[in-house]
Amino acid sequence: MQELTQQQIKKYSDKSVSQLIKIAERHFNAYIRKRDANGDYFTCISCKVTKHVSMMHAGHYLSAGHNAKVRFDELNVNGQCSACNTHLHGNQARYRESLVKKIGAEAVEILEGISRMVQKWDRFSLIFIIETYKAKCK
Repeated sequence: MQELTQQQIKKYSDKSVSQLIKIAERHFNAYIRKRDANGDYFTCISCKVTKHVSMMHAGHYLSAGHNAKVRFDELNVNGQCSACNTHLHGNQARYRESLVKKIGAEAVEILEGISRMVQKWDRFSLIFIIETYKAKCK
């Protein structure tokens, strides 16, 4: 785990925690989309249809709004088409089936257990997430 520099911390000194969450989410989601793209295409974790990357969302298995502890967990977030993520509200049953195939039933159960833990975000954790995923996207 790298340490934050004073310059990195100072860069975000005028941002509130809620603003930092939005910035962290933007960089984290960009990384997920980059990770799960195969050139100009990706395969949706839920419906398994291959689509153009312009239709890809960073879809959370366990919703970011209700499960803060796994909001930035790479195992919890995968490339998902806009139809499954938005119109089918995550297409949860098929998402879980695919996630079990991808990471295993035990890992999914651990993820589900972790999601029940309380997470209160602090500035330094969020700045660390921002800087980590900015670097991963380069």
